[in-house]
Amino acid sequence: MSYDNWKLSNPHDDGCTSDEVTSCCGVEQIGSGASNCCDARFWGHTDICGKCKEHADEYMICTECEEDDSQYNMISEYEYNERRREDAQEHNRDDY
Repeated sequence: MSYDNWKLSNPHDDGCTSDEVTSCCGVEQIGSGASNCCDARFWGHTDICGKCKEHADEYMICTECEEDDSQYNMISEYEYNERRREDAQEHNRDDY
């Protein structure tokens, strides 16, 4: 973590560990096993796409809703909990 990111981070995030969760469900993300270029399986245990034979990254998915990483952001667990708390408070205000 760079010094600038450390200065801008919340006080509960010391930057030593990664407690980032998905913004959609608040859980970890896992690798999909498919390339982000052709949505094909990798060739063997490499980073080579099985379809186009080019180097590719694996796209990540949420472990709960299984949306791909274009549908959510990774945020700190503290931030996710604060958003949920604020949403609950707003919902309670709307009831009255």
